[in-house]
Amino acid sequence: MSMVAGKRQQGFTLIELSVVVMIVATMAAMSVLAINQAFGRRYSSEADKLHIWLQQLAEYSALRGAAYGVVTETPELTDLTQLRAVIYYRKRWVAVTVPQPFELSDDAQIDWMVQLDEVDPLLPQEEQQGRDLVGLGTVDAEPEELLLPEMAFLPDGYIEPEGKMRLSFSSNDVEFNYYWGEAGTGVVLERLQP
Repeated sequence: MSMVAGKRQQGFTLIELSVVVMIVATMAAMSVLAINQAFGRRYSSEADKLHIWLQQLAEYSALRGAAYGVVTETPELTDLTQLRAVIYYRKRWVAVTVPQPFELSDDAQIDWMVQLDEVDPLLPQEEQQGRDLVGLGTVDAEPEELLLPEMAFLPDGYIEPEGKMRLSFSSNDVEFNYYWGEAGTGVVLERLQP
């Protein structure tokens, strides 16, 4: 009897190992689910922020009585795409600093589905004429590249030209569509399920 009582068990039983494996597998599955939900919230958050930014431009247009537009650009120092607000001033589109440009995340992509009329533009532009410096005559400057917005918010509540914009992400199948067209409806956000 003393031999049986003196022996100690070495290692783990099969049931104990199974319980540990089940706990680790459950924790791994929960963490993967949480990570996927976090990425999903990130994409929805960026789409909501862009929607708010566009609504802000519409409000600026109504409050200031001026046409505001949206231009897509990629600054030279970065590879990130951004949307910049422009205002129609003295028969040309001019970039503004307020509101600040909307910077898209590195995997975001904007696709514009609008029909711009090159022959009869919404608001015609004129190139800037040479300036007269203190009566010394005109100074010929390098011709500037005219800004041409993809969409414009007009002070009367209309958004031209009628169309839509798609926000998509290269790392995920989720897409968001922004529609506009009728006066007073503004920009409508729709999430497309993959």
